[in-house]
Amino acid sequence: MTHSMTLRSNPRLLIFYSILALLPIGALALYPRFPPIAGGLILGASLFLDFKLFGFARPYLNTRIITAEDSITVFLAGSEEVFPWKEINLSGKCALRGKPFLFFYHLGKDRIITIPREYTDMRELEKTLEENTPFEAFAPGVDIQEVIYERFHAGKEKEAAPQD
Repeated sequence: MTHSMTLRSNPRLLIFYSILALLPIGALALYPRFPPIAGGLILGASLFLDFKLFGFARPYLNTRIITAEDSITVFLAGSEEVFPWKEINLSGKCALRGKPFLFFYHLGKDRIITIPREYTDMRELEKTLEENTPFEAFAPGVDIQEVIYERFHAGKEKEAAPQD
């Protein structure tokens, strides 16, 4: 199943697209109030800003997560990573500053992937993570990085410490 950000799953995208549309419209509205060169510069600046904003956001808008029987594939900002279910060491749900998210951790790659609620079919994704990985629900505000460090890395540092 494919999970991605859409206007329906993330209504805040409507604000972003509105800003993209309103910048050149606002510049066109200002054009007749200024001399032609100044109006042209304002219009050009708004189009340039539009282009840069969309270019900056485009890789993030195209992110998606695909779940299969044997793995989860994450397409993030121009890169693709495949994580086999059996290699995911921890997954769960939590909330940070009141915003819930899902996450999973791959010890071999030492990689945490966080998935905000703005993706489509989050209940289905949560169910899939529960079925295929070690899944835990954490209390809001728990530092997931700290939990992962304590569970997977703290013992290694004690072993590597020199003995007196």
